[in-house]
Amino acid sequence: MHRYLLYLLLLFPVLPGGCRSDEQKAGRSGNTARGAASDALEAVQEEPVRQAGRSDTTDFPAAFAQFFAALQAEDTAALGRYIDPQKGIWLIEQPGAVPAYTHFQTIRAVQRHYQHKPFTSLKEQLQACELEERQEFPRFDCAWMDKGRSGYAADGCFYHNTTDFKTSDMWRYASLSPQQEQEVQQLQQQVLKTVLHTRSSYRFYFTYDGTYWRLLFADMRTPCSA
Repeated sequence: MHRYLLYLLLLFPVLPGGCRSDEQKAGRSGNTARGAASDALEAVQEEPVRQAGRSDTTDFPAAFAQFFAALQAEDTAALGRYIDPQKGIWLIEQPGAVPAYTHFQTIRAVQRHYQHKPFTSLKEQLQACELEERQEFPRFDCAWMDKGRSGYAADGCFYHNTTDFKTSDMWRYASLSPQQEQEVQQLQQQVLKTVLHTRSSYRFYFTYDGTYWRLLFADMRTPCSA
């Protein structure tokens, strides 16, 4: 009998500890399961955000298609992924007889000379078209700008590897500071792809930083308007 009581006394203190251990394990397991479920839900919720306006593809036509879609949707968050946070974007316009270069750090900060409109207002002039690669852009003639024609020998959205823009000296007539002139020249050398939208005559100059396609310049000058 005494031996049986002694056995119970020795066993009893162990039981609560064993229960606590099981509860702690269950708690940790429950926390892990809830954490995994939360992470999965967050990933599902964030996936549309990651997919919208992605510029982390080496395929330039695909990246530009996403850029164009973001512009048409006026999605400044998606468009912002195409702007290098350090280099920003330069707008080239012609409000008068000479070109005007204006630098902005972000897409949301852009204000065009024309009525101080935002960058997303470009969608008003940019009709949808399929991007096509060309070794040379279609020839342009002011005399062809009649009866609704664009002035180009062929209409559409075209792109090619940039060469002539790297040697462009339009910046000389833009009343830039010496520091700005140097910055523009340096960025021109980094441009890899030029896109021409013939109906608007707008041109977009992109570089690739190893991960993202970035828009460095947007040229919104209209030929034959000066």
